[in-house]
Amino acid sequence: MADSFPSNDMEMVVTWGDCDAAGISYYAKAFDWFTNGRMRFMHVYGFPYMETFHGNGISLVCLKADCDYKKMLRPEEPVTVRTSLTALSRSRMTFTYQVLKQDGKLACEGTTSHTYVDNQGLPFNVEKRFPELWKQISSTWSGALAGKPSAQA
Repeated sequence: MADSFPSNDMEMVVTWGDCDAAGISYYAKAFDWFTNGRMRFMHVYGFPYMETFHGNGISLVCLKADCDYKKMLRPEEPVTVRTSLTALSRSRMTFTYQVLKQDGKLACEGTTSHTYVDNQGLPFNVEKRFPELWKQISSTWSGALAGKPSAQA
């Protein structure tokens, strides 16, 4: 993950509910953590999801999600979810995530790719339908445009 992409860190603690009966984090919970990291990322950068997108009839539908698991996590273990926006276009966003243990070791990493969809479930070009929003998004996250790192991000 390139440091020049816009990113944000979210601190959290693994809960018992995040784990299986053996007390090891359940693999699917990583996607919940990614969602929480993405929602926090958007809020920190001034685009709270519910207000900015959902409230305007825009859903960010996940097209693809994957995760590579490296280290076990246990209940009450503090972790950092690092979220970066690594690609941005008029029709899609791609986020990359790292879940880091307290010692900085990588527990898991993954990506999600999303498209803008209207209330009828149809994808659309956000610049054409919401030009002011696109202007704000593209200027704020210019480093992720077409997946190219930017020095100012």
